[in-house]
Amino acid sequence: MYEFSVFLIIVGMGAIFGVALTASIVVHPILLAVSKPTAIEVFKPFFDKTHIIVIVLSMLVSGIALVASFLSGHWSWFIISLLMHLNGPYTLIFMMPLNRRLMAEDVDPHSEQTSNDLIKWGKLHAVRTVVNGLIFLIFIYDSTYLSN
Repeated sequence: MYEFSVFLIIVGMGAIFGVALTASIVVHPILLAVSKPTAIEVFKPFFDKTHIIVIVLSMLVSGIALVASFLSGHWSWFIISLLMHLNGPYTLIFMMPLNRRLMAEDVDPHSEQTSNDLIKWGKLHAVRTVVNGLIFLIFIYDSTYLSN
């Protein structure tokens, strides 16, 4: 059961990192390359889908990490999973104002504010991508270290 929970943690965190990495290196450059009205039309459903997926996955990973910690006595699984949730306050403080403006019904896709918001969103999201990548690597390290 412990090994399976570690497997699920790695897969779940890998998926979270994969979504973040895709947003940073695929979706954001596309948003900057297309017309601003198209960028806004792509951003809205992308944001709607991915933020829900990431929230659900992060809660599942933390729950499974709690189980793995309980089964193994190594509380690093759960502690590492809590680090992942630092993205929550970061998102609320720094990214949500941009997200709200970009998601607004009356957003002007031709405004300079929207152009600046799209650029800034990519830079802020890159921080989340790096954090998720580091946590993913720490989980992999932990799975190797604790199995020895």
